Amino acid sequence: MKSDVLNFGEAVNHVRSLEERIGHLIFGQEELVREVMCCLLASGHVLITGAPGLAKTTLVRVIASNLGLHFGRIQFTPDLLPSDITGCEVLNIDPETQRRTFMFSQGPVFGNFILADEINRASPRTQSALLEAMQERKITVAGKNYELPNPFMVFATQNPFESEGTFPLPEAQLDRFLLHAFMSYPEESAELKILHEHAANALVGEIAERKEAHPISSKHITEMIACVRKIKISDEILFAIKELVRSTRPGDVHCPQELASSLWYGAGPRAGISLVSVCRSLALMEGMEYVSWRHVRRLAKPVLRHRLRLTLAANRDRLNVDDLIETLLTGLEERHTGLAKLGSR
Repeated sequence: MKSDVLNFGEAVNHVRSLEERIGHLIFGQEELVREVMCCLLASGHVLITGAPGLAKTTLVRVIASNLGLHFGRIQFTPDLLPSDITGCEVLNIDPETQRRTFMFSQGPVFGNFILADEINRASPRTQSALLEAMQERKITVAGKNYELPNPFMVFATQNPFESEGTFPLPEAQLDRFLLHAFMSYPEESAELKILHEHAANALVGEIAERKEAHPISSKHITEMIACVRKIKISDEILFAIKELVRSTRPGDVHCPQELASSLWYGAGPRAGISLVSVCRSLALMEGMEYVSWRHVRRLAKPVLRHRLRLTLAANRDRLNVDDLIETLLTGLEERHTGLAKLGSR
């Protein structure tokens, strides 16, 4: 009798099918789609930095539609209150008995895929309303706990160009995000394809929202996540990840002396945990049952870039975080010459 539980091959097929369907609707963002998929399979949240009009909202809608799950959007503004996100208790008066009771009215955070649009436009007090939801998958209102739907994933966006009227995300909030992805402008061919789709009145996001005929069920999502957690990772790669994370901390023995003055603070242990999780996800997407060093190299920057803070001197010298991470990766590979071969076919 055939088991209803997905095996490894079926999980790989489901993941590849989902990535392909998203790619047919979102043009020129293949790297971002892959990173978001890795985040989904690792049960994490993603922070996306990109210019307006690059289909960030559409990407989240397309993923939710293909998974048959509930999509919710929260537009962050300076006057947004925490209760506008989590919900609040409202007074209910029975018209017959005049009995007064408080009932909890759910906020927009009660969904599977939550788009926190322009998250850095809200005050830190409002931003913090997401902290418990992102970490614990629940919220607390008036001393009562309310579980959030499963799966639950936050897609937060921020604009890289505007600084007026924004509140930088605090370190505790940033660390809740598994990945910090960049959404770049599409290539010329992809942009032309967008224009063709618009001219044909077929561009996703401009047409009525459609329901996928055969969305992946939430049960299968849970089983795909379970398959990811079974992906093997060698002690050598775990050791390298540990050394990479510790090398981001000024004052640590693994941090290169020439870079220590450029780092204000480095990544915490959650960075290593996150890197292991998303590397396993990428391995599954590639149909591999083990993590290779190239998976670590591919995802090190999205995992680490929002967990490091550079000094004013480094900013003055125009050193950016990605360049620093690249230097750390290169130094690690020079010290451990066999890393590139770990997990390779």
